[in-house]
Amino acid sequence: MEHNKSHLKILIYAGTLFLVVLSILAIATTIFVSKGSEQYKENTISVSGESEINAVPNIANFSFTIKETSKTNKEAQDIISEKITTILDGLEELGVQEKDIKTQSYLISPKYEFVQVERQRDISLDGTVYFPNNNQQRVQTGFDVSQNVSLVLRDFDKTGEVLELLAETGVDNLNGPNFEIDNPEALKEEVRTAAIKNAQEKAKRLADDLDVRLGKVVSFNENGGYYQPPRFDRGLESASFDSAKVSSVPALPVGENTISSSVTITYKIK
Repeated sequence: MEHNKSHLKILIYAGTLFLVVLSILAIATTIFVSKGSEQYKENTISVSGESEINAVPNIANFSFTIKETSKTNKEAQDIISEKITTILDGLEELGVQEKDIKTQSYLISPKYEFVQVERQRDISLDGTVYFPNNNQQRVQTGFDVSQNVSLVLRDFDKTGEVLELLAETGVDNLNGPNFEIDNPEALKEEVRTAAIKNAQEKAKRLADDLDVRLGKVVSFNENGGYYQPPRFDRGLESASFDSAKVSSVPALPVGENTISSSVTITYKIK
């Protein structure tokens, strides 16, 4: 009996020891992972770099709409075609290239109106006379046709003449001129390269100060922006235009566009 009790105690002690060992291994593993994560953070540095370029716009963008309502679809389209031809001929005389003029949309839709109709008298079975409440009818009265066009002007000296041409032709929803840079991507790449160089120089100075060596790049992030100046549309967006008012448009300052880039680079350090 005593022998069995001793054997049972040994088994209990062995089982307890096994559980303790498992717990220690689990704790050791947890500490290792944690230390590994902290070690990665402690052995990296992050630096930021910035750069920006101020560039003078070299194009002016316009957009406008020609609208016409007529009893027949053909009549409305003919009027719009005549106006577009007038505008295209005028723009050609001003030196605007055909590739810089583009139709953005062309819409044709029936035009409906509610018209008054004569009330129809009705007599019920008991002889009572009454009139229905609804005395309006929806009927088609014609067609609405519109063409939306955008154009790029490269000669700023012609800006006033373009505005006058569009006003005299009777366009709607004139938007512009919006002064922009024709190909901003090249400048964006240039300013990004400068921002990266700025960050790299900061990282080298910081590594010297900390008496460490830079390792490989482990992360890179860029936050860039392309800022446009306010659009010049003071009083020009309206349903109709007075050519005398547009002819007196003051000088239009072009200003500058600022293209900027901000980058963050994280290095391993040794």
